[in-house]
Amino acid sequence: MGSGNIAGSLSSAATGILQSFASAASVFYTMILTLSVVIGVALCGYSLYRVVDQQKHGESIAGPAMGFILGVGLVHLAAAVKAGTDTVGFSDGSLALFSYSASSGSTTGALGGIEPAILVVLKLFGWLACFRAFILWSESTKSGSQPGTVWRGSTHFVAGIFLINMIQLLSTFGGALTGA
Repeated sequence: MGSGNIAGSLSSAATGILQSFASAASVFYTMILTLSVVIGVALCGYSLYRVVDQQKHGESIAGPAMGFILGVGLVHLAAAVKAGTDTVGFSDGSLALFSYSASSGSTTGALGGIEPAILVVLKLFGWLACFRAFILWSESTKSGSQPGTVWRGSTHFVAGIFLINMIQLLSTFGGALTGA
């Protein structure tokens, strides 16, 4: 058995694993959106409770009010990511590329059809980064939160937007580099 056969079988196994993960990405995507709705509703309720409690004590309600706004953002995560996508200039971006099937990949690419699976996995990580951004932003409204939490959340959100729109980002960079 030559080393070419071993490398070929390992490459085939890695491709199969990645394509299986990409095929299951729609389940993860649905889970992210469902979890964001549940956490968003809980955050809205908790923020309203804190508003009433802090108003009784004459304290500022800015933190709980921001927590409520972030809870609404979590409930509408897909719309918030769409707004962020439009803001950074990817208005023609496709936010739902989770219809990948292992048989639909082209085998003519440099990596033998694995490119669509990689893009789907990158998009999934982009959605996770956007979800994490809202969680970080909601943590920043609590008293005693670490400095820089808002910036970390903002970085997660922008990085998630770029990962979700990887095709448009790469074509923009390619157009800028080639002068087209």
